[in-house]
Amino acid sequence: MLKSIHTPIACTRLSLVVNVVLFALKLFAGIYGRSQALVADALNSLLDIVANIIVWFGLRIARKPPDREHPYGHGNADTIAAVLVALILVVTGGYIGRESLDSIINHNFRTPTYLATAAALFTIIVKGILYKYTVNIGRRFRSQAVMANAQDHKADVVVSAGTLVGIILAQIEYPILDPIAGLWVAFFILKQAVAILKENFSTLMVSSPDIARQENIKKFISDLDNVVAAKWVKGRQVGTDYYLDSAVMVRGDISVREGHEIAHSIRSAVIDNFPEVADILVHIEPDE
Repeated sequence: MLKSIHTPIACTRLSLVVNVVLFALKLFAGIYGRSQALVADALNSLLDIVANIIVWFGLRIARKPPDREHPYGHGNADTIAAVLVALILVVTGGYIGRESLDSIINHNFRTPTYLATAAALFTIIVKGILYKYTVNIGRRFRSQAVMANAQDHKADVVVSAGTLVGIILAQIEYPILDPIAGLWVAFFILKQAVAILKENFSTLMVSSPDIARQENIKKFISDLDNVVAAKWVKGRQVGTDYYLDSAVMVRGDISVREGHEIAHSIRSAVIDNFPEVADILVHIEPDE
């Protein structure tokens, strides 16, 4: 039972519920608390809801097993979901920035009430807790979509902190700082979106596993029984999984059957010891 609530899909459902509640709270408090920054933050939560739905669908598709059209599985659906989340953040940040800048130029600002202060503070606490939970799930399951969701929660904490500071300063004496806080919201959202896009585009371009990981696997293979040395290891990332190729040197006087058995044992050993490796194709070469 406990395992079922600590999965990427369960985590995404929780994020969805929390964002729905926070959207309603921030919109109400922003309108009746007279805070443009909080209304902008409410719009951020609305698009977070859309992002959660995209991640949920992406995770469900990524879980499908390989088929004839997708022999390496559907793992990149997870990455595509992360990219879509980033694009939603770009739209959100752009809209909030434009509205905040328009208010500053036209001197369209009011002094927020303490209702807005309480809502912003509550959001910081809730999103901080949700970020820690989500990032733990994302790391445990190596899900890029869930990690993108976690980074979105982290951005929301910083955004709401900036909103809170702007609201408090606007209440003290400077109401212009409320829309300026809206600009801070926009900037941080756009910054976070760029980071997510940069990280996930490399996966969609079929990037290779990092050099340290490849060297670790190469050394691991070289130390196995009946292996003279691993010449090279290379591969590609599909979603959260790695599909590798390796050239392995063995004694040149063994039979084809023995070579096949060694290759099979190498494959099993690598998959058992490196959970991120979904498969590895071993090419046997004679040691001259």
